[in-house]
Amino acid sequence: MDIVQQEYQRDKTLKKEEVEKIQEWLKSQPHLPEMTEQEVIWFLKSCYSRNEAAKTTIDNYFTMKTLSPEILRNKDITKTVFQELMNSILFSVLPKKTPEGDSVVFFHFMDNNPDYFHYPEAIKLFDMVVMLDIMKNGTQDGLRCCFDVKNFSFGHLTRMGIIPLKKFLYYLQEGMPVRLKGLHFLNSTSVMDKLLQMMKPFLKKEIMESLHLHASIEEMENFIPTSCLPLDYGGTADSFQALHDTMKKNVTENVEFFHYQDSQVVDETKRPGKPKNINDIFGVEGTFKKLDLD
Repeated sequence: MDIVQQEYQRDKTLKKEEVEKIQEWLKSQPHLPEMTEQEVIWFLKSCYSRNEAAKTTIDNYFTMKTLSPEILRNKDITKTVFQELMNSILFSVLPKKTPEGDSVVFFHFMDNNPDYFHYPEAIKLFDMVVMLDIMKNGTQDGLRCCFDVKNFSFGHLTRMGIIPLKKFLYYLQEGMPVRLKGLHFLNSTSVMDKLLQMMKPFLKKEIMESLHLHASIEEMENFIPTSCLPLDYGGTADSFQALHDTMKKNVTENVEFFHYQDSQVVDETKRPGKPKNINDIFGVEGTFKKLDLD
């Protein structure tokens, strides 16, 4: 059974006729790239089989990728900045789900040096790891993001930038084909207060309510059980190092998938109605170029 058939088998609310309706709708949207049946399923599933919501999310997804290539496209893994970033951090969709069936994408610093923390490349790597997992293993019932911020320093924070952060949070909430169930910051320190100051203006109320700072693993247990976590934290997943090795291997072996995704862009000259630009989504970018972190 191929992965498309598995999607229909796993979720009886997912109807082929609804997928076909979106495929038919795509023919009336000449600005959008072609999509496979599997890709349409990603969006319909993430929107709880709501057809109109899926259409909006599809448009948001491709529009954001097209208008923000600095964080969502140009995934050249041979570039020095990408290699430095990929060697210094871990992103992994952990094998064990929560009791509610949510998948967990886990972040950890493999190298604490802020000089290697290239934030636009980190956004790309997050997107690559999550989308590759969906492509290979199918859609997720829900996604919880667990960021191990034990070694997150002020040096890392100053390298983030308010505009890339704003764009990423919009993409995560409005475009990415996932059901975001929670943002969890493990081993939280005082630096996280500054990061939250940056994030809060760009989070929807329901996402803000699902954001949690955890000083320890025990505090996170009710949301993400310890058993889901890497071996280093007493969980059943592989060690940090093994997960990191697997991440690098998966990224390296799937460059064709990432190149394909890079090629899926919007042609604004063909959009029905008025073409969009980045200011239509975010307003004037200069408004958010500086945030006082003192």
